Amino acid sequence: MIVFGDHKQKHHAGRLAELACAAAGKIGAMRPGVERHSALVTLFVDVSELIQGLADAQFEIAGADRNSASQQLGAQILVALALEVARSWQSGFAAAGALGCNLPQMLAKLDLRGEIITGAAEGYTHYALYPETYLAAAYQSGLDANTCVIGIRSIGLGLAAMVAAALEAPPPISVRPVGHPFARHITAAPDLIDNWLRNPATRYAIVDEGPGLSGSSFHAVVSWLRDRGVGLANIHLFPSHRNGPGGKATEDMRATWSRCRIHCADFEHTFNARAGGELADWVGKLLATPVAELREISGGGWRHELALPAAQWPPIFPDFERRKFLASAGAERWLVKFAGLGQSGLRKLRTAILLHEAGFGPPVAGLCHGFLVERWIEAKRLDGADLARERLIEWLGRYLGWRSAHLQTSQSGAAYDALASMAVQNCTEALGASRAAELRRWFEARPVPHSAERVEIDGRLHPWEFLVCPDGKVLKTDGLDHCRSHELIGCQAIEWDIAGAIIEHNLSVAGSIKLAACAETAMHRAVDSELLSFLQPCYLSFQLGLWSMAEQAHAAESEQLRPRIRRYKANLSRFLDHARM
Repeated sequence: MIVFGDHKQKHHAGRLAELACAAAGKIGAMRPGVERHSALVTLFVDVSELIQGLADAQFEIAGADRNSASQQLGAQILVALALEVARSWQSGFAAAGALGCNLPQMLAKLDLRGEIITGAAEGYTHYALYPETYLAAAYQSGLDANTCVIGIRSIGLGLAAMVAAALEAPPPISVRPVGHPFARHITAAPDLIDNWLRNPATRYAIVDEGPGLSGSSFHAVVSWLRDRGVGLANIHLFPSHRNGPGGKATEDMRATWSRCRIHCADFEHTFNARAGGELADWVGKLLATPVAELREISGGGWRHELALPAAQWPPIFPDFERRKFLASAGAERWLVKFAGLGQSGLRKLRTAILLHEAGFGPPVAGLCHGFLVERWIEAKRLDGADLARERLIEWLGRYLGWRSAHLQTSQSGAAYDALASMAVQNCTEALGASRAAELRRWFEARPVPHSAERVEIDGRLHPWEFLVCPDGKVLKTDGLDHCRSHELIGCQAIEWDIAGAIIEHNLSVAGSIKLAACAETAMHRAVDSELLSFLQPCYLSFQLGLWSMAEQAHAAESEQLRPRIRRYKANLSRFLDHARM
């Protein structure tokens, strides 16, 4: 099944540098505290993306990784910023004043004239990976300055700077593994690490997030080092977790993880060891009242807070859930959910505030170093509430029309031909080759839709995602993350969400027409009926793939997931039956 996607953006390198310099100036004027520290980490993440993009651009030109003067300077810049983060973190966020490094002067030495391609690092955006944990892991590792630190791009370059800063080692080099996702290899200049290889006592630290399903990126660097005579005893791995690679790892890959030294620190131990470093402290300060309890509700734990028996719980896909907590502060409860470090979290904060101000989302307290704090609403889920059908359709139309009018974006999502390919592939796996051939012919008989204005779609229109408050007010939950997740879909025209609403709420033809009319009133343009028609089988096939993968990965959720899967299969079959007529 095709579910995942990676959305990259083109940026002018000079513009990213200008924004970084402006952010550095603002940090110098901020008071000490977690807000300043968070801004400093945001700057570090943003500059890491810039330096990674420049390194990748050089890789594309040269066809191999080289330790060029430009790459050395980029690594020096990241180490300088990593030292600033370390100083702030070690002081318990008491550091203040201007940055010790002259960032504008350092960036000015880089060639920033062209465009680069960047993408938000998954760890910083989705998985609550904090660069400070790599500082902690390096401090505890026993390694010293005689360590060659190697960062795996993209996110690994910045994380490697954190490790090098902690070890007082030279700035890191970086490599970009290439090839099949489960069989990566390194393409690098022969002399990339020659100076290090001359000393047999040198130790090597390989730094990245993950490992993922195979651990192939880490394994590629280990194999590359071993081909140059480096023994496994001298190779140390710095991943984001200790669980090892997933089900796609070969025996050779698993052997790498069992024989290399692993250094890893988690979020709780890293921050709880610092004064004022606990998440509960941050939330309490934001809410101006002490947090009496902070309880984790990730991985579907939030369902225990619903007034429903377990048999009626909504289905979940734990792999796609952000880390989240429930905070009790005074007489109120608040949802504390990871929204992302860097620009990712800031964008979601802005969207959450806009949704609340428009009457569609819960109250928002703010952002605490990557965690968004929203009011926990005590209300019934839509699928368990008595809401008139007509009123639901009108509310959905206003909500989706508002998103189209107010959440426009230049960020891209999957192209329409990629959506069609996904739909055919998922249909093949779910319904068989014959039905998939019908769907392929259906797409081929229609022109690919014209590009439409992209918006921050909701992406989750399922009934359990809506709350009906005691006063009858309807609110939308979980409407911030899915257009910027690592799903294939990304930002799309609002017709994607309209198709989702029609399917998820089983709207009749009359109800669908009413929904479109309400959306048109709110967004002041017509719904593209051809695009809407094109996206409906795409939506069905994507949801079918999503929940099928969830069942394969989490058998314990089968009772909730199988009815959803059967429903999407039946709806896709009916669509194809109707297409024959």
